[in-house]
Amino acid sequence: MPTDLSTIDLATINAAQQVIVSSIRDKVCQWEQESSDAAANGRLSTAAMVQQWAFAAELLATTVSSEFSALFSQALSARFGDLTTTTHRSTADQVLDAIALEVAAAQEAPELVAA
Repeated sequence: MPTDLSTIDLATINAAQQVIVSSIRDKVCQWEQESSDAAANGRLSTAAMVQQWAFAAELLATTVSSEFSALFSQALSARFGDLTTTTHRSTADQVLDAIALEVAAAQEAPELVAA
């Protein structure tokens, strides 16, 4: 992990969070179905074991999502300073402004064409 959190791309953090958490939750659904099928076929110990895997994976998905959110917040704070609610501006307004600044900085300046 970079020591300078301000260099981490915020869009990459969001994309990684979505891909990883979705992948884990897809596996949760698969295991829940396998557990249900095993129970329907009378394999109760297998059903219980696979259900426990699904539960553990759901906990993992929640933890991973939480950690990515914390990383996003740290990167945002490193890039734009402390974003705490003030009497004049909410944290959400400050985050929106910070993201707008990042988007504007990432856009290329239009080229001037001589007529």
